[in-house]
Amino acid sequence: MSKSRLEAFTDAVIAIVMTILVLELHEPTAGSFAALFEEWHRLVIYVVSFLMLAIYWNNHHHMFQAAKAINGKVLWANNLFILSLSVFPFVTSWMGDYFSDLAPQLSFGIAIMMADVMFFAVAFNLKKATDDNETVSIFFNKYYKSWISIGVNVVALLLGMLIRPELFILNALMLALWVVPERRIERVFQQHR
Repeated sequence: MSKSRLEAFTDAVIAIVMTILVLELHEPTAGSFAALFEEWHRLVIYVVSFLMLAIYWNNHHHMFQAAKAINGKVLWANNLFILSLSVFPFVTSWMGDYFSDLAPQLSFGIAIMMADVMFFAVAFNLKKATDDNETVSIFFNKYYKSWISIGVNVVALLLGMLIRPELFILNALMLALWVVPERRIERVFQQHR
């Protein structure tokens, strides 16, 4: 089964989700910097959401560059992955309106955790799709980013519920962990060239 259609579809969905994110931003109520500053929380959560989507796309692209084949399980795991990404405009807008409230913060954290779990599921199913795919296996052999991300999600959700909703922002710290895609995959490509 060709992976190019899956990649093109995922690229299109992520591009649409990123576009919808910006459409949820509304102009300030007045023409002053003070009015703009009143919207700081909306701008911050927009930037965080946009960066998260970009990082998911970068890592997804990187992983599929390493994939040799896909199957039906990969297709469904990928569909669930993009489903989890498609809720970002909703939770971002809600959190922008009610930045310090528990329900929007919890929803945003759950959306991040869903995306992390589904990214892991895509990688897992890609590995199973081709048993000899050593490059995708890198995501599972001594690869702890996914486990760390899911662990940070759980801790952030608990801290947000038990202490203060704004502690869900710990999820944003995971951006630093995923900014650079897995370098071992690049080394394998360079060896094969």
